[in-house]
Amino acid sequence: MAIKMRTRNSGLRTQNFIAALCICGIIFFAGCEGKNKSAESGKKGKALSQTEVKDTNSPRKLAAEVKQLKEQLEGLMGLNKEARTEALSTLTAVELTGRSGLYDKNNDKKKETLVVYLKPIDDMGDVVKAAGEVNVQLWNLNAEPNEALLKEWKIEPKDLKKNWSGSLLTSYYKCQFDVNSIVTGKEKELTLKVQFTDYLTGKIFKAQKVINKQ
Repeated sequence: MAIKMRTRNSGLRTQNFIAALCICGIIFFAGCEGKNKSAESGKKGKALSQTEVKDTNSPRKLAAEVKQLKEQLEGLMGLNKEARTEALSTLTAVELTGRSGLYDKNNDKKKETLVVYLKPIDDMGDVVKAAGEVNVQLWNLNAEPNEALLKEWKIEPKDLKKNWSGSLLTSYYKCQFDVNSIVTGKEKELTLKVQFTDYLTGKIFKAQKVINKQ
């Protein structure tokens, strides 16, 4: 009886050992297969990316883009030139608002900041965000001729568009300049002159305003 029990236990241990080997083998082969699939997937992804790049620069795609641009050009040429011109809003004037002037921004009882509120007006009387270049001049016309021009600033279109602002009632370009070293505070009045060059038509518009009246 004891011999049979030992034989049975030995057989069970052998079966358990074989089962463990099978499980390890399955895990090993599964891991290898997963790695192979990942590698294959990576290769496919790389090949797909290269194909997409080739498709982007392919003659067929470039030809399609050229065809589309040609159709757009032909469409524009087919329109009446006068009709296209009349459909566009054009700039007719620029205005300096009443708020343009000198301000005390740091409450030191000295007006050290020049604030310019500029409104481009189109042919319908509306304020528009027109692209252009702005030239701002601050004058003291009561000074000697060679000292009358106190300061001049030039604002490029790429900087001007960042200054577009407004309220519930209207919109405008709001430009600020430091005049702390320019204005003494003893001036009786100053004159603000602005020149706006419209980048759509090339026209130049001017406006001026007396500020700092005492």
